[in-house]
Amino acid sequence: MKIISSHEKEKLASLAFTSFLEQLHSFRNQRHLIIGLSGGTSLLAFYEALRNFFPFLEPELRKKIRFVFLDERLVPLDHPDSNYRLLSGILFAPLLEKKLLSEEQIFAVRTDITDPVMEYFSRVPHIDIGLFGVGPDGHIASLFPNHPGLQDKNNGYIMVHDSPKPPSDRISISIPYVRKICSVFVFFIGEGKREAYERFLDTSIREEQCPAKYLLGCEDCVVVTDLEG
Repeated sequence: MKIISSHEKEKLASLAFTSFLEQLHSFRNQRHLIIGLSGGTSLLAFYEALRNFFPFLEPELRKKIRFVFLDERLVPLDHPDSNYRLLSGILFAPLLEKKLLSEEQIFAVRTDITDPVMEYFSRVPHIDIGLFGVGPDGHIASLFPNHPGLQDKNNGYIMVHDSPKPPSDRISISIPYVRKICSVFVFFIGEGKREAYERFLDTSIREEQCPAKYLLGCEDCVVVTDLEG
C-alpha cells in the first residue's frame, strides 16, 4: 500500500494523477486500457485533473483508453442519481466536444434492460485500473458493510438490492472481481471520511465491516487522502 496525502486540494490531485499516469503507462502495450470509475464527490478534483491533462496524453495511448463503471444506480442515465450523468458532466462531455474521446470509449451500463449484469460483464471482462471513492461507512462501489452482496461469489458484476443508500437497486462489481484488478486507487477525501479511513487502517476491523479493506489485496493499492497528519 502506498499513501499519497496533502491538505492542499490541487497538490493532492496532482500527486495522485502523477501516480495514475505511471500506472497508465505500465499498461501501454495492451490493446486497450480499461479504467473503472466511481461516482461520488471524492474523485471530482481527480477527474478534473484527468480532463485537463487528457489532451496532452500521447494520441495512441489516449485511443486505447476505455472508461467503464465500477457500479451504477439502476436509474435512467440522465437521472440525477446516475453515475454516468455525473461523469458525463465533469469528464466525458468536455472531451467528446473537443474530439479527444469517442463514444465508443465510454461503456455505460444499460439500465433499461432485464439483465444488465450479464450484458455489462460481457463488455467489461476485466479492469486494469480502478478508481474507488469510499463512503463514510467504508463502502466501495455498491458494496456496503455487512451487506449480503459481499458474499456473492460471482466473478463479475452483481445486482445489489436494498442498498442502505438510495436508490436501492444497483449494479456493482463483486468482491472476486475487485480482487482481480491489478491497480487500484482509493480516495478518502474530507472530514466526513475520517472514521472510514481510520477503520480502513485498523487491522482489527474485518473486511466485511469496512469493504474498502478488500482493496488491500490488490497487486497495487494507492491511497489518496487529505486526512493525514
